[in-house]
Amino acid sequence: MIINIHGLDSGGANSKYEWLQRNAAGHEIWSPDINYRRSAPTEILDLLKSRVPAEKRDVYVVGSSMGGFFARIINQTYPDVTAILINPALTPFIGLRGQIDCKGYIELAARYAYSDDATWRNLHVIAGDADELIDHGRVTMQMLPTDFDAIYWIKGGTHQMSVFSPEADSVLRKILRLEK
Repeated sequence: MIINIHGLDSGGANSKYEWLQRNAAGHEIWSPDINYRRSAPTEILDLLKSRVPAEKRDVYVVGSSMGGFFARIINQTYPDVTAILINPALTPFIGLRGQIDCKGYIELAARYAYSDDATWRNLHVIAGDADELIDHGRVTMQMLPTDFDAIYWIKGGTHQMSVFSPEADSVLRKILRLEK
């Protein structure tokens, strides 16, 4: 199963979902529409967790931007679930003040994603080096352990990464174990 979590002001039928439909057709794919501005972060997390099957092996969570924040928490909650964070907004409570429930996101981050007992296995980060919204060198890398080595830099990759480059396509195929 693959759970696709879109970013802020996007929808379940985003470009990553379209890519998954074309390339991972043998998998069950769930890609909900989430209203980050109106939904409490705990409600969003409960919705996402409700779809994680009891058998965690071969479960993947693909989170783009704001969805990357939730994919990280799903991975922390269920370490056997493989999470793929695409240009993740790992600190949405910093850049989106007044647009989302920042206090709720800070509480989730402290409770799950960045707690002292956080694990970092089965986690992959795909970051565009031309991301115009998130400075991954300054923000994302600071949120990851210093020895974290499952980061893939996509040359020329913008925040949307709506058109996957051959490099990003190859990385996704490798992580998802898809034949070409």
